[in-house]
Amino acid sequence: MTKAEQTEPGVIVLRGDLLFSTVTRLRHQLETLLRQQQGRCVLDFSGAGRVDSSALALWLACWREARRLGIELSVRELPADLKSIADLVGLDEALG
Repeated sequence: MTKAEQTEPGVIVLRGDLLFSTVTRLRHQLETLLRQQQGRCVLDFSGAGRVDSSALALWLACWREARRLGIELSVRELPADLKSIADLVGLDEALG
């Protein structure tokens, strides 16, 4: 099961596959968790399984929401496949 959970203050861990079939529900979870953050937040991909291009869209949506909320969002343990997708479309710098 794909889910997002806050494991410690300022850290949200993604668990499961980040695919077209899972990211819409996950996005709602992440936006709820982001609204509970203050200052800085890390989106930790260490629990992520398979990823496709929708994982990049998820990151961008979260980044925009965090920015709107005044939160500095960064990533940890970025999956190699997600980094490759970002490189392919020229968004590698957006991932930090």
